[in-house]
Amino acid sequence: MNLPSDGSPASVRVGLLGCGHVGAALVALVAERRPEIARRRALDLEVVRIAVRNTAIDRDVPVSGDSFTTDAASVVSDPDVDVIVEVMGGIEPARELVSTALAAGKPVVTANKDLLANHGAALYALAEANGVDLLFEAAVAGAIPIMRPLRESLAGEPINRVMGIVNGTTNFILSRMAADGASYVDALVEAQNLGYAESDPTADVEGYDAGAKVAVIATVAFGAMVVAGDVYHEGISDITVADIEFAA
Repeated sequence: MNLPSDGSPASVRVGLLGCGHVGAALVALVAERRPEIARRRALDLEVVRIAVRNTAIDRDVPVSGDSFTTDAASVVSDPDVDVIVEVMGGIEPARELVSTALAAGKPVVTANKDLLANHGAALYALAEANGVDLLFEAAVAGAIPIMRPLRESLAGEPINRVMGIVNGTTNFILSRMAADGASYVDALVEAQNLGYAESDPTADVEGYDAGAKVAVIATVAFGAMVVAGDVYHEGISDITVADIEFAA
């Protein structure tokens, strides 16, 4: 990060790993909100390098074509990149890339709940050892701030439990079944048609997504490392309308 001496915003150059729906939306948002971020936070935020699997795809983002590369490691090692943002998902190569960035003293922002739920302990320790931030607000609850309030705003308060809905897809399906009497299959198909559910909905409907999120939340809230395998989860694929009616 370049710190100017004239009081102008400090330059923060971002290297982005992944540019799917989430990554592309982030690039567009950073460009759109850049003046406001500079005014409110005194930071001139700019995405300068982007790692993707295929550079031939038009991402329709406000970044020059030569900013794209298929060599993610080169983005992490680029001396002109101040901060790494990881939105590629999955465990590998995300774990290796995030680890390399932290070891090199570069702050990392990630939305990767699976990475944190399985390798969080090593990554948190690596960040602390190198005196850099590993931030992951977007990994749980989307745009709802929960990580920072748990770590900072509620630091002086005893936390006994955390309750909430952490998976929007299953919430939509169960709501349709409860309110409208829709079958599980019909509600799932509707969720897929609306873009709420993936073509392969297993992670959502069998509880893997929620389990990973619970692991991340529990680790932050209670100060003990919880991994995805520690969390019991049960899916909703066997729930019928009769079950909903009986529960009501």
